[in-house]
Amino acid sequence: MKTVSLIFLCAAFFSCGFFNEDNEPAYRAKIAWDSGLYSNMHDAHTVDGDSVFFYERPPKYDHVNIYTLTRLDARTGSLVWRSSLFSNILRCQPVAVDNYIYVFTGRDTMLSFDRETGGHKATARLRHDGGKLELNYNVAAYRQYIYISFQAGSGYSSYFGRVDVNTISQNEDPQNIQIISPEVIWQPDTVNPVHAKPVIYKNIIYTGTRIVLYPPDEPVELAGFNIDTKEMVFHAVFGGAEDMGKRIRFPETGPGLRGNPILIHNDILYYLSWSLNAWDLNTGEKLYRHVFTNDVPIPQLHYNKTCLQQLYHNGNIYYTSGSGNNGWRQLHCINAETGKLVWNTVPEDIRESIVTNPIIADGKIYLAYYYGLFVYDTKDGKLLGVDRNFCGAGMGRNILYNDLMICVRKNRDTGRNSLVAVDLK
Repeated sequence: MKTVSLIFLCAAFFSCGFFNEDNEPAYRAKIAWDSGLYSNMHDAHTVDGDSVFFYERPPKYDHVNIYTLTRLDARTGSLVWRSSLFSNILRCQPVAVDNYIYVFTGRDTMLSFDRETGGHKATARLRHDGGKLELNYNVAAYRQYIYISFQAGSGYSSYFGRVDVNTISQNEDPQNIQIISPEVIWQPDTVNPVHAKPVIYKNIIYTGTRIVLYPPDEPVELAGFNIDTKEMVFHAVFGGAEDMGKRIRFPETGPGLRGNPILIHNDILYYLSWSLNAWDLNTGEKLYRHVFTNDVPIPQLHYNKTCLQQLYHNGNIYYTSGSGNNGWRQLHCINAETGKLVWNTVPEDIRESIVTNPIIADGKIYLAYYYGLFVYDTKDGKLLGVDRNFCGAGMGRNILYNDLMICVRKNRDTGRNSLVAVDLK
């Protein structure tokens, strides 16, 4: 009888995660709510107020390119409404402006939905100089404007501009297509597309270009524009031929298609891609450029094209990037004042690919991705706990809402992804 009891007790410990692989410290995620609603748009949910908006594959449409815009209560995860069906989502988040939620489909079309009811209110097709354009992935909303970047014209020139949503009629038949021309704010000096997700800080909007050819002998451009006057108040270039001349292993290429490399804190703009750069926004002075591929503690590849959001916390910047001789992604802590590496999780600490952004709460870093929910100490990167039963999904997006981390969890048995909230208290 004692032997049977001991076997049962050991099995219970193993099943509960007290002992897991490589003697990792155990962590058990407390699920505040699970929406149970399926989506394969892992990084496209957004929180606005007390609501979560995301692209759902509605019931009976799991395996076709059909979606709804779906609203949940961020506190409880309960369904508020589903919109009518649409297809061909442009892989960027829905954006909220006043009483409407805007969705981008195809390469040039905007749909608006009523925030309170989910009703489809308008369809607008974007045109530049009367011709077609192709939208890039990253958009941002501020006041009555939605800021976008796009390519257009015979030379496929790149532009950064904005759409005044007040020019879209919300009272017409939503099936009637309205033609809207974005207001152009910037055409970069190079032919490279504007891909950095726009960041608004003190009534100025910042963005930057991405190098599309290799070797990248053209520089990355950063620019900031006054919201009211559209005047350029910040401009910087770096990389390009200079990097090639210095034989930097991986010359600067700027952000990837959905990259978000710009972080602004206390009037300092940090730009994180192959290198970490910092500018004083009050003077325009460049404070430093730290090229990771040249002087990290061990030979590693740092790669940050797809970072969704860096975090500033207690003088440091935290982010995930590709690194390690195997090319997998790792978690890094950088001193914001110097740009120097404080610590990172080298391959022996964590062996799987990280393709999500970190969340910081109560001095701890939370990362939810395919092989589990990992918890680290912000001070030294020590692994505090792992929940291997929590399976994040793809390039998931983690959002902190009060004490909840809203993210995507995959069911390993069914392959279905659902939005969940993890209680971090």
